[in-house]
Amino acid sequence: MIINNYQNQSIITNPKKFENEYQYLPDTPIELLKVVQNLIIHGDQGKLYGISFNKQQSDEELLRTVPQMLKRIFEINSNSLTIPRTPKQRLVGMCRDYSLLLVSFLRYRGFEARMRAGFANYFESELTYEDHWLVEYYDTATKRWIKIDAQIDDIQKNYFQINFDAHDVRRIDGFLTGSEAWIKCRQEHTHPDDFGYNKNWKGWHSVKGNLLHDFNNMIGLELLPWDLWTELSSKKYNQLTRAEKNLLDEMAEILSSGNKKIEDLNLLIEKLPEDYLKSIFSQLKILGISEIKELANPLELEKKFKFTKAINKPIKNSLCHNKSSIYLKGGRQNNLKDVEVTIPKNKITVITGVSGSGKSSLAFDTIYEEGKRRYFENLGNGAKLSEQLQKPEFDLLQGLTPTIAIEQKKGNQNPRSTVGTLTSIWDYLRMLFVSIGKSYCPYCKTPLEKKNNTKNYCPHCQTIFSKINTSTFNANSHTGACHDCNGLGFTYQVNPQLIVKDPTISILDGATYYFGKLRGKKPNGNWMVGELYAIAKDKNIDLDIPWNELPRDFIDAILYGTDDKIYEFSFESRGRESKIRRPASGAINHIQRLFRESSSENNTLHQYMNKIPCNTCGGELLCIEARFTTIKGYRFPELTKMTIEQLWNWLCELTNQLQQKELSLVNDILTELKIRVSYLLKVGLSYLSTDRTAPTLSGGELQRVRLSSQLGSELVGLTYILDEPSIGLHPRDHNLIIKMIEELRDKGNTVIVVEHDKDTILSADYIIDVGPNAGIKGGFIIAEGTTQEIIKNPNSITGKYLSTYNKISSQNKIIPSKWLSLKGCHANNLKNIDVEIPLNCMCSITGVSGSGKSSLVFHSLLPALEEKLKQKSIPNKNYTELTGFDAIDDFILMDQTAIGKSSRSTPATYINIFDEIRSLFAETPQAKQKLLDESYFSFNSKKGQCPNCQGLGKTKIILQYIADQWVTCNKCQGKRYKKEILSIQYKGKAIADILDMEVAEAKTFFSDCSDIYRKLYLLDEVGLGYLKLGQNTLGLSGGESQRIKLAKELGTKTKKRMLYILDEPTTGLHFKDIENLLITFRKLVNEQHSLLIIEHNTEVIRASDWIIDIGPDSGMNGGEIVASGTPDEIKVNPNSITGHFI
Repeated sequence: MIINNYQNQSIITNPKKFENEYQYLPDTPIELLKVVQNLIIHGDQGKLYGISFNKQQSDEELLRTVPQMLKRIFEINSNSLTIPRTPKQRLVGMCRDYSLLLVSFLRYRGFEARMRAGFANYFESELTYEDHWLVEYYDTATKRWIKIDAQIDDIQKNYFQINFDAHDVRRIDGFLTGSEAWIKCRQEHTHPDDFGYNKNWKGWHSVKGNLLHDFNNMIGLELLPWDLWTELSSKKYNQLTRAEKNLLDEMAEILSSGNKKIEDLNLLIEKLPEDYLKSIFSQLKILGISEIKELANPLELEKKFKFTKAINKPIKNSLCHNKSSIYLKGGRQNNLKDVEVTIPKNKITVITGVSGSGKSSLAFDTIYEEGKRRYFENLGNGAKLSEQLQKPEFDLLQGLTPTIAIEQKKGNQNPRSTVGTLTSIWDYLRMLFVSIGKSYCPYCKTPLEKKNNTKNYCPHCQTIFSKINTSTFNANSHTGACHDCNGLGFTYQVNPQLIVKDPTISILDGATYYFGKLRGKKPNGNWMVGELYAIAKDKNIDLDIPWNELPRDFIDAILYGTDDKIYEFSFESRGRESKIRRPASGAINHIQRLFRESSSENNTLHQYMNKIPCNTCGGELLCIEARFTTIKGYRFPELTKMTIEQLWNWLCELTNQLQQKELSLVNDILTELKIRVSYLLKVGLSYLSTDRTAPTLSGGELQRVRLSSQLGSELVGLTYILDEPSIGLHPRDHNLIIKMIEELRDKGNTVIVVEHDKDTILSADYIIDVGPNAGIKGGFIIAEGTTQEIIKNPNSITGKYLSTYNKISSQNKIIPSKWLSLKGCHANNLKNIDVEIPLNCMCSITGVSGSGKSSLVFHSLLPALEEKLKQKSIPNKNYTELTGFDAIDDFILMDQTAIGKSSRSTPATYINIFDEIRSLFAETPQAKQKLLDESYFSFNSKKGQCPNCQGLGKTKIILQYIADQWVTCNKCQGKRYKKEILSIQYKGKAIADILDMEVAEAKTFFSDCSDIYRKLYLLDEVGLGYLKLGQNTLGLSGGESQRIKLAKELGTKTKKRMLYILDEPTTGLHFKDIENLLITFRKLVNEQHSLLIIEHNTEVIRASDWIIDIGPDSGMNGGEIVASGTPDEIKVNPNSITGHFI
């Protein structure tokens, strides 16, 4: 018997090392209940208390045992259990958590207590009876078992209009135990579908589940609601044998009787299936609850075979010969000037031209959008939607096949999305492991044997394990995720050393980042500072002495809090002085609490924290069954960390290692895997691993990952529209992307490529040159034809740059005299390198894709600059030393991440001209007459915005199975404002007309407004004259986002010596635009600023004063400085691959 007296703690309720914290608990059940309700808050009821929860907080519901709960409770707030917490500082849980903690408290105080699993009908629910758990304790005065609903406090009682005594719940009040629900359903008094958690989890499975949970609770196994580990629980009702139903009937009868005797339960246990308790205890062992047992080393399970470099064999092409064309007549979308164009089918057509000339208007906004609209028109219920989607402006579009657009915008920022998930490689790897994987016991390394359809077992130590399936290898699933870190692989932990900035100075002079500089500031500026002064006064501490001379007990108190010792201190808030009397919480506890409550991915509190690999999975994310399963010695986590090239070689060698029987099982799976991996190799991504997350990929890398998945789809007869697929590729690798595009064509598809890269343009079957200039001065087809026809066409700007005689001129070079010296760089693949970066000049960081450029700049140099120039605490440094930084005053990173956080961000708002534009409208006589101030001209204000679209100009249509679609607002016709606001004009233009202006046009329009003109001039100068003032910045390309950041920075009129760090700023720029951008760069250098540019464009590299070439290759074959010097020196350096192309 697991529990022989309900006064004894079970393995789940035993507080273990936290038992000392129980000594101050009150003596009565009701008082104990109040303590519990001040420690826990229900995850579904946050709105009742005015708060919401992030995922980190919601995951607290997964804590199984009381010690795990108490550990988290004290991490959130270190005060005694009897001190009430605010709702924000409570552990997020569910009814089971309230009940479990109360049972633990009651047992400690000598009460017989147990949990009861069942269903309640007094909550708001889509079902008659909702899954719910209570506490039951024996009252010696009345000699009966009393049920307490531990979840219901006064707030919930009022909200749910509960009119019975929640401290003494009876059956008539609306609660049924799992056993009582089972009996009612078996006797057909109630339908099973009336019971459950929600409409998706209801019926017999829910009723049977809570019957078994009720039984488990009665024998001291108070598990989570989804801990149904036995075969009896996993069977569907109609799969149960008559004997199993009889057993469950007997169980329900014993549990529902008035007096639950231990003896009866013991007799029932003897009748259970053999694996029932063994399965539960095996899982408790695996989870480290029933016994802590050291795991075997998973790397030593099985001898690994050796594999070497394999040959990537080409995949056979299926040619499709279709002579017809796509014909567009009267194209007028955006700036297109009634264009007529013919695009040959089953060919590669490159659309090129200066930035903003109309290339995207033709390719994406006309051809792709019309293809999408026609697709919806042909869906069963899509006709209505296709009417709402705005039709692009054209007269005729014939011969269009289904369109697929692959853009280079960084759309997917989900950290759980990886190269492996985006390409389906992980799906096939999971199938491979399920088919031929060999599972081992984690404790004794014995191969597991099959016990039944759902279980495996170890013949040596008799531990039972879940049988592996594809979910076992999925860290995003409940069954596959590590139970400790929930599939994240790490936890964040506050490091006290990172709080300290300079231990040689006093806390008043800024020894810590947390308190900052306090000298000369009010001692009650905030409650954290008030807390510090109160502790110092109590301990008679002189705050003028250096941090490293402060007494240890004082440092511990201000960092970790003062437990139950009460302090009184004051603080000022909104002009009022308030007093607090409570224990000091301490800096570390405060940081942990704020971090827990924050939902931001870019949490500034990270500066105080170390990222600690999960103790249980070691950062491998997966459950124990997945981590101890191998294929010929290799485990799933090991394969996901291999580079694409290594994975290809492993797959090729595995085919030779498998026996014929195994090969016949997985031949199709291996074929699909090889296809997907080989295409990643073909698009130049051999250096990536499949566990690389989507947010860490550049726009170009993400586009090529998507492109490779299209190659693997084997679809034909489509029109693919690609947006600069050469982005992020070194000139050496351009042929990879060209071959991939050719393969798409040769499969029988039409490929339209918007591109500026010379190699890609020259490889095209057909070229369309759009221009001649940007914005309203563009939109014409100035040339079309074959490469030779374009080069010979005098109207084609692109043709001039394709010819050998028109090179971008290089200005006079600067010889560097000042340097940043960065030593010991070891981020990612960097080989502990030292690098000298020149200042007051233009320096390019070059190298093949994946060589280590980003690792050097973003993961080594940037943190070092933040540490030295911004006094930021840097945990886990990827460098050893930075010197020479006194030659610059500040730095700014202008990368390709999207600007603005919402769909309301526009170029006008981002460069800070819209406030002034609104003021101009508010000053007009019409506006003054109608008493309209600036706020009426903001599309973010309810005063002036269209009420139908809330100022967005478009509305969203939510669809099932496919992405939501945005359509033009049918009330304001996309103009964002109310009619009254649109009637106000400035110089003959309404506010909506201004937002629809291009930068170049607006620059002329506002020429008499110096501040607006200057900022628009700078936007035009960096090649963004074609942008509209009111367009959504989230839709800008990476290159456009970077250049608009540059323009904004140039407009600040800074006198500081700046270091500008840019990441491929030429993205999206035509040859002509690059020439203009280089002029801007040279102006910055002439003003004594420094430029550090990660770049692949040969024109920019050639125009640089200095080049640092990283390589020699990608991934682990890179990470070294292969060459450093002037462009002339790099050209003749035999070690430099870049030198061959400049």
